[in-house]
Amino acid sequence: MTIPVEIRSTFEEASRIIQETFLQSDIQSGSQVTPDQLIEAVSQFLFVFDKLDAENGETGAILFDDVNQLGDHAIGFLMDLAYWADRLRLPKSKMDVEKTALGVAHWLIRHEGELRTLEPLVNSLAASANLTQEPATLKALAQVMGDTISHTAPSIQADLEKNDPTRPWRILNFNYAIVATRTQDTELMSRAFDTLGRNLPEDCVEFFEQGLQQAQKANYAPEVQAMMKTHFDRWTTKH
Repeated sequence: MTIPVEIRSTFEEASRIIQETFLQSDIQSGSQVTPDQLIEAVSQFLFVFDKLDAENGETGAILFDDVNQLGDHAIGFLMDLAYWADRLRLPKSKMDVEKTALGVAHWLIRHEGELRTLEPLVNSLAASANLTQEPATLKALAQVMGDTISHTAPSIQADLEKNDPTRPWRILNFNYAIVATRTQDTELMSRAFDTLGRNLPEDCVEFFEQGLQQAQKANYAPEVQAMMKTHFDRWTTKH
């Protein structure tokens, strides 16, 4: 199954709520694409993903179709639908739509594609991380964050908009390091910290300074505090 059944069910329920709320509202769409048009488009993409998986297998590159473009269009439509949910004051539906975007991203990753739109993925991962304290769940989320980073399009990884501190690429890398720290798994932390240093070197001094302060206050194991101190010393020495 391309997108897990539970995510599909969640998307269908969110779509129903968004459509009903939109019809009951006085909002004029104007030249904007309406929720029902977006929902229909996403449904068509999910059908195409199923067809491609049936023809090519559920993993590996697909040579005869531009999976990057297909995935990016689907994620873009889901992001637009999430904006509608936000405009209609439906926070739960917005989260559910963004979770569907993460499912599409996973499909792209399985087929060795690249991710060209990060915002709904970053939102979904952050929301999930904020809702759990379970180490196993946090480890799984950190793994997904790492996969998302490694499959992000080179044009985004180039990070040409460094003047915007709220850019999704920056938030994703920060959240990866934060969630890895919350797992207290030093091997996972090491991978996340190396990724942060590679992608956002200019932010590392501030990150590890704040991380060290938090680790000393919170109930973190001595080896976690020591690792944070090592990285803090390394980056402050460099700068």
